[in-house]
Amino acid sequence: MKLKHSLIALISAAAAFGSAQTALAETKFNMANEYADTSFQADGDRFFLERVNELTNGSVAIDYFPGGGLGYKSADHFYAVSDAAIDIANTFIGQLSGVDPIFLLPSQPFVVTSEKEAKVLEEVLASRYAKTFADNNQVYLFSSPWPPSGLWSREPVSDTAGLQDLKVRVADANATIVFQEAGAAPLQLSWGDVMAQLATNALDAAVTSAEGGVNSKLWEFLPNYLAVNYTTPVNVIHMNLDAFEALSDDEQAAVRQAAQETVDRQWGLLAERLQENYAILRENNVDVVEEVPADVLTTLRSASDASMASWLEKAGPDGAAILEEYKSKMQ
Repeated sequence: MKLKHSLIALISAAAAFGSAQTALAETKFNMANEYADTSFQADGDRFFLERVNELTNGSVAIDYFPGGGLGYKSADHFYAVSDAAIDIANTFIGQLSGVDPIFLLPSQPFVVTSEKEAKVLEEVLASRYAKTFADNNQVYLFSSPWPPSGLWSREPVSDTAGLQDLKVRVADANATIVFQEAGAAPLQLSWGDVMAQLATNALDAAVTSAEGGVNSKLWEFLPNYLAVNYTTPVNVIHMNLDAFEALSDDEQAAVRQAAQETVDRQWGLLAERLQENYAILRENNVDVVEEVPADVLTTLRSASDASMASWLEKAGPDGAAILEEYKSKMQ
């Protein structure tokens, strides 16, 4: 009898243990980001995945791979997420221009000139992002800003002559057109390829934010920073649709809530992060020029007209309507 009772107790305990294990089971995802673990983007990603874990009581966990740790660059992310090679990705938006020209609007020079304008533009674009991702088996979660873009260079760019034949890294088609029009020699590169090109003197300059320079210690090659602030670029965070739909309704809602909290956090920290970056640059003997020479600014503004014309031709009436909606909200 004792043996029988012991056996029953053992079976009951095993069943209870199995139920507990099921209750504690995790859904695990991976998340890719090309940019460094110290970047503003990675900082936001970590907040997002921590909030997802907290809001789902640990039922959803995300393994994070910054610095291209999964072997993908931003240019690879869109189709890697669509095909479920990656579950979630943080992607520089300019690399998605071949998918939909709308992804180039946030990096159109001088379309936004303040944090407020950049936020409004992202709000206008959100539904279009969502549709394009949905059409490609993905879910648009949120967009995350970078501090404004500037020009890093080996030699100071104190006038338009400094732009002539300047071998400059650019991130997307917009900047390629602008710097070509300004007389420079732009080379479009993913961020992961920049340092090697600088080390071999294949580049004399790079267009990126002060943040980008801090993360890669650009001052080791480029000790001058011109705060042109001609765009406030963004990254988009997107997820495989099948992976998202495999979650329960509560888990999906938690992911959405974590995404919105991350958006609010990142925009709230942007101005402070920029000033922290400037302080780090100056500590490392970078010549930070916040008052951009008037002729340089005029040249870049004039050159941006060609970039906008090219974008409007590609984006068509839909793109023009989105741009007008943004402008109307800023009046």
